Amino acid sequence: MATYRSLGILFSSLVVTSLVGCGTNVGGADSGEAPAATPKPTPTTPAPGTTPTTAGLRYPGHGFIVHEWGTNTVVVGSDGSLQRGLHHEEEDLPGFVYDRIKAGTALGYPTVVTSKVETPVTYFYSDTPRKVDVAVDFPAGVLTQWYPGVKAFSPPLLMHWTGGEHVVDPVLDTTVQFEFPDCKEQYSHAALGRLDWGQVEVLPRAAKVALPVAPLAESTWSFAREVGANPLRVSAVAGTEGAAEDEQFLFYRGLGNLDFPLQVGAVPGGKVSVSNPSKIAMGRLFVINVGKGKGAFTVKEEGVSGGESVEPAIPSLDGAASTAVHVEALAAKVTEALDATGLYHDEALAMVSTWKRQWFGTPGVRVLYLMPQTWTDAALPLTITPPPEEMLRVMMIRVEVITPELEQIDAAMAKLLSQPLTEGVARAHFEALGRFAEPRLRRALAVVGDPALGQAYLASVTSAETRAGIGE
Repeated sequence: MATYRSLGILFSSLVVTSLVGCGTNVGGADSGEAPAATPKPTPTTPAPGTTPTTAGLRYPGHGFIVHEWGTNTVVVGSDGSLQRGLHHEEEDLPGFVYDRIKAGTALGYPTVVTSKVETPVTYFYSDTPRKVDVAVDFPAGVLTQWYPGVKAFSPPLLMHWTGGEHVVDPVLDTTVQFEFPDCKEQYSHAALGRLDWGQVEVLPRAAKVALPVAPLAESTWSFAREVGANPLRVSAVAGTEGAAEDEQFLFYRGLGNLDFPLQVGAVPGGKVSVSNPSKIAMGRLFVINVGKGKGAFTVKEEGVSGGESVEPAIPSLDGAASTAVHVEALAAKVTEALDATGLYHDEALAMVSTWKRQWFGTPGVRVLYLMPQTWTDAALPLTITPPPEEMLRVMMIRVEVITPELEQIDAAMAKLLSQPLTEGVARAHFEALGRFAEPRLRRALAVVGDPALGQAYLASVTSAETRAGIGE
């Protein structure tokens, strides 16, 4: 089974346009070029899952400490193959969050865009106010949404003048046409992503700031604010009328191709397959089953050591707790696992509150596990200058597993797409899967083995970001 790769989190950013030549760089790094050498990560604490349980841990009240939590979601077939197309979002973000095109607008280039997303949030703790420079790099992808606003980002957007001035995103907008192949090669790859906030003010711990409105009825954004971190202030970028932007954390998301050491699939007989061919130990592992108004889970407390392969049973729903009871029990157990990484308890609660509906209550079979910090530091180098005395970064991976049984159901439905009388039934089946419609359909077509089957419907649900990510 090959190591699978993730498109990460996908964002909708469509501007239908054409491009003559290469255009002019806008909105990116000051030079419009990719960053130079990737900065070295700041010193880190031990990997998640290796520290003892620290329930109730909180900022000790002295020193400069940075904590971060994040998630990454992938969908795999029973054979462990990554299924592309996880672009639908389960939770909306507030309107004040930046994306690449919106940031270009703030820098003075008018355009219109819609965006959808999913994770990392970074908290700063300090006993005294201070100013630090902060930047994050994504060598294998592009960072697509963030807040507060940054001073510069890359890869750059491009400006062109065909039929009037337009800002285009050559990375995510697959309708952009380049006059010269070299221009496409230079500007259209989802790689060498970078966000540079410039100077971030870590305000006094007791400072009272007015945060932008983000009602929980509309998004889960404000759960991440329920943490005792110092408030932050970032000076406004051009085009925002000079107002500074305050928030309880730094937020960013991205699209890219990431290698994960842990390989997950499923085997007949109601088991998932988990293999770790690397030498790196993975943190605590959860196997979850939700359906028919019920939910159940099991936990491999010791995680998955390097070189280990296991086939834990998918927990049965016979006699299982109701979904509501299951969600609360699993939330408590995952909070305990996050506490054990060294996250402060309110951070662990904020992370679980943000994601528990999707992680714990959505029907399906899934695996959750904690990545070691060494992986996060390599995948998303975070540079803070002057560096904190301690920096902890916790990344939880969510793997949605298409079991052999689900594959057969989906394959049967995919075959119905070719018949006018049954096409509607098949479409309804996949549309009911929400954000998982595209990856489940892609896997079903692969199982059927007929490349032409269902292509018209697949084209209607495939995102531009998926096409950009896999070269379609």
